[in-house]
Amino acid sequence: MDVKSDTDKVCIIGAGSSGLAAAKTFAERGIPFDCLEREHDIGGLWNEATDTGVVYDTTYLVSSRKYTGFEDYPIPEEYPTYPSHRETLAYLRAYAINFGILDKIELNATVERAERAQDGWRVQVAGEERPRFYRALVIANGHHHVPRVPDIPGTFTGEILHSRDYRTVKQLADKRVVVVGSGNSACDIVVDATSVSQRIYQSMRRGTYFVPKFMFGRPMDGIINFCEKIPMPRGLRNILYTHWHRLMVGKNARYGLPEPEHRIMDTHPTMTTVLPQLAAHGRIGVKPDITEFSGNKVRFSDGSEVEADLIVYATGYEISIPFLDNGLIFGPDRRPLLYLNVFHPEHDDLFAVGLIQANGSIWRLADYQSQLVASYLVALAERHERATWFRSLKTQGHQSMVHGSYVQSDRHRLEANYYAYRRLLKRHLRRFGPMATAALKSGRLFRTSSSSSKAPARTVSTSAP
Repeated sequence: MDVKSDTDKVCIIGAGSSGLAAAKTFAERGIPFDCLEREHDIGGLWNEATDTGVVYDTTYLVSSRKYTGFEDYPIPEEYPTYPSHRETLAYLRAYAINFGILDKIELNATVERAERAQDGWRVQVAGEERPRFYRALVIANGHHHVPRVPDIPGTFTGEILHSRDYRTVKQLADKRVVVVGSGNSACDIVVDATSVSQRIYQSMRRGTYFVPKFMFGRPMDGIINFCEKIPMPRGLRNILYTHWHRLMVGKNARYGLPEPEHRIMDTHPTMTTVLPQLAAHGRIGVKPDITEFSGNKVRFSDGSEVEADLIVYATGYEISIPFLDNGLIFGPDRRPLLYLNVFHPEHDDLFAVGLIQANGSIWRLADYQSQLVASYLVALAERHERATWFRSLKTQGHQSMVHGSYVQSDRHRLEANYYAYRRLLKRHLRRFGPMATAALKSGRLFRTSSSSSKAPARTVSTSAP
């Protein structure tokens, strides 16, 4: 198949927070790249004006300003402690402008498919007659594209939404609403509904630790960040955090909420200050799993039944890369095959940035991931001994991932402990030594074809969403 041009560039797909971090790092290191964004603007899920955006009127950061922003470009102090999604988008735009990458992003460039070629990747962009050729591919388009919806017997005659389609409290006004889920989005929507709906019910599969955003007048992540500096085995830390939550917040049963059957660090945190209080005031009807629909009736596993006008599934997303052969990235259990969720164990030209969930700033992790990818690419190009070391290391694949004892669920397939994972990324960067900051000097990413880039091409026709 003909290609558009012969180039030594890297293709970065996506211009949300992860794609911006990769573009900034590559620009600093002299690595040539194209950053392709399917929408008409940057920002990814934080941009409400695009189809990629999943934010709603009341979306705010769940981690504080100080511990969320990129370390080399902090969120301005004049921003509130927990910025809104509009302030967050403005910050990401300022970040792109500050590092001179905004005009390097191709907007309205939808990648329809990416397939392996002999010495790189063929990338088909919508509306272009011929595919482009790139020496390497960085997947940074996020994983909030395909809503996950449970299969519940029966037929519901009311309205059904996924949280991805929720934008404003007007969608909840004067309705009997059942929200399914207990994560951050679910709790936001439930809190919104208490002020405008006829009645709001929250269906929870299991008990959840609801973590307040402030403790002792300080942002909770600041307190956790301080505690994480104290050396301690993870198991002991988990026990102490669990008892600390019980001491400071109290048992869920006191609020009329189901008790968790796990420790606090075994699930992704749900950050909400007011939901337990609203439940204690009786403004939320707390329910277990839905077992059946019958017309406008919703039946639950405890035998109770309510009438509803609207079901909102805040049940997360299927993990999928729509333009790529997913067998290159995920195993049969849908967990990534990648070392650190970033590096393909066999191929030196395939990376993912931001394909992770953690109890901390994903932006900062994406920045460290990008630095590590850039270090490896430069080391390969310069034929540095560190390239050989890291190539051997990444053959471990996902088995070496910093997991933790997470509850086995779809929600935790990408989960890692933020602090342990960040320490490992920084340790690898230190091992790269001067290569961790060196710029590309040779002008070529791959001066000789490696065996890893000679896999037979695969044709994939899956369209981008």
